[in-house]
Amino acid sequence: WQNHSSCAEMDQTPGWRIMLLKHFGRNTTSEESIAEMDKLGYRPATHLEAYAFAEANPDLQRQFWIVALGSSTLDADCQCVAVLYSDSDRRILGSSWFGREWGSDRRFLFVRK
Repeated sequence: WQNHSSCAEMDQTPGWRIMLLKHFGRNTTSEESIAEMDKLGYRPATHLEAYAFAEANPDLQRQFWIVALGSSTLDADCQCVAVLYSDSDRRILGSSWFGREWGSDRRFLFVRK
């Protein structure tokens, strides 16, 4: 996993974070989402922060996809980010392509800078 450039200066000290689950209500790209929230003082959550969020809020990912754009990994030749979702009774931490256009129903996890 490699952090997005917007997370280069993030505080990596363990502890509480102020998180925001953002629903844009429209299709958006990863970079558009990051840029819009940066103006409001938020950075994208990393995969580890998404995992911690899922532990603290297990029912949210059963309702809708939650995307963490703050870190990515290579899957084949694609840059992929962490996605929280569910399938029947299971909660899943999966991945999806960073470069895609995200549907209007997706939620994004951000952290206050």
